[in-house]
Amino acid sequence: MGKKFRLATEWKNIEFVEGKVSSNYATEYHLSLFNTQAHRSLQAKQGWIEFHLIRTDKKEILASIFFCLEGGIASSPTSAPFGSFELSESVSTEYLYEFIGFVELRLNRHGAKQIRIKNYPEAYHSRLHNLVTVLLFNHQYRIDNAELGACIHVDDDSLELKMDQWERRKLKQARKAGLSFKTLSVDKFNEVYDFILACREKRGQSLSMTKSQLKKVVIKFPSEFYLFGVYERKGLVAASISIRVSQDVVYNFYSAHARSSDHLSPVVFLISNLYYWAYGHKFKLIDLGTSALGGVPNFPLIDFKLRLGASPSMKLTFQKKLK
Repeated sequence: MGKKFRLATEWKNIEFVEGKVSSNYATEYHLSLFNTQAHRSLQAKQGWIEFHLIRTDKKEILASIFFCLEGGIASSPTSAPFGSFELSESVSTEYLYEFIGFVELRLNRHGAKQIRIKNYPEAYHSRLHNLVTVLLFNHQYRIDNAELGACIHVDDDSLELKMDQWERRKLKQARKAGLSFKTLSVDKFNEVYDFILACREKRGQSLSMTKSQLKKVVIKFPSEFYLFGVYERKGLVAASISIRVSQDVVYNFYSAHARSSDHLSPVVFLISNLYYWAYGHKFKLIDLGTSALGGVPNFPLIDFKLRLGASPSMKLTFQKKLK
């Protein structure tokens, strides 16, 4: 590659590792769902290569990243909303910079001709996100895809205080109409998925995963999935399939409402109740997902999410071609 990377042995107690680390090492970060071995095995059965930055004196793992190598392309993740680096707050900028170079060098030796890294939304952890972003730029990675997401910070403030005046009015209207919010068991997955799919299809939209594909993930991680429903009398008018993607982030993966209930805007009521549920379960962030149509931002949907009290959050996919 023509570039010399500093050997980890030049730093006292710091090493770069390819492959699994001894079980007596503790991770100094909370591993996100999509980077767990169990989830990666659903993405691809084989082809995984993992790298770690460790501190030997304290038996700590300060940084990790997992790639699936197929057809000369190393992807993190291969099939999930995001992968990228898992980082400790204490990892130094210099160590991380050199670690990125080490990973690239090793992937190239494994036959990778291209590296793709899909980062988590900036709002998950802006400090670490920005650190990774700049260091990848320094290593001549380019942005292959930029998506605009929306995230709601969960705190002591009422969501109504964060909402646009129009959405607050819609929320009051939904309450006046007697809508009710329920937490559903994962046994209701088929019913909730079918409802959301039907609502999407009536609007000429689709879902990114089939029922059987998503059900495999639900069966593997039943405690990480949360189903919610909004009812008018006894009829389901809005629903959500949400996922705990990290220790303090819940991801509103799929949601939809019946067209017949447009006048009640039940999704506003749904998100309002999801916010209070998240607060009660110690979540700090609700990820409402990205919004795009054909590679262009879905402006009405983004604006709706922002009126609900969300803040815009960039989600970047990086790419680098290797020699």
